[in-house]
Amino acid sequence: MSRPSHNLDLKLIAAARAMLPASGFSGLSIREVSRRAGVNVGMFHYHFKTRDAFVRRVMDEAYEDFFKTFVEAAKGPGHARARLRRVLVAFALFARDNRVLYTLLLRELLNAEPGILAFAKEKFPLHVYVLLGLMEECRKTRVVRPLPVPMLAMFAMSTMGLPNIVVTAFEANGLKRVAGMALPEFSRSLLSDEMIETRADMVLAALAPGGKK
Repeated sequence: MSRPSHNLDLKLIAAARAMLPASGFSGLSIREVSRRAGVNVGMFHYHFKTRDAFVRRVMDEAYEDFFKTFVEAAKGPGHARARLRRVLVAFALFARDNRVLYTLLLRELLNAEPGILAFAKEKFPLHVYVLLGLMEECRKTRVVRPLPVPMLAMFAMSTMGLPNIVVTAFEANGLKRVAGMALPEFSRSLLSDEMIETRADMVLAALAPGGKK
């Protein structure tokens, strides 16, 4: 026998992700999520039991999508530098395509929200371990500077992710123009596929042993 309310859990998750820009994780209301999804509150409890379990499911599904892409990029064919470039691009594309979720996660971590902290402690080491292993391989093959691997990884990932935070901050503060461009145009340019590819090449050039110090 099929379970009751087939796919209603997915509707609830979709409704929550649509609400996140205004509510954040801490402001998600079970009743409001259910109303927007067109789902009875009783069905919410049937699927998720508690609000905390629901928020965790939203985060877990997003992370699973990210981690799969990340590992495929890191462990696919090619030499270490090529795989590192794929990782940088994959990370930046995911952060852009899930920009609201990405920036909210960082905000909630800075606010020390307990549920998000627990999520980060469990999940983040998974992709960090993959990244550090790849960066160590790059260092051993001398395609990056002989600096501590965590420093190299932090520089690379923060450079690829920062534009998402910048654009979100500009939008939140109601900026209309940036560098002589309308904000939507600026955002599209900064977060475009082409610019992400270019930014990955710039990061690799900065990490290269022959780069300027």
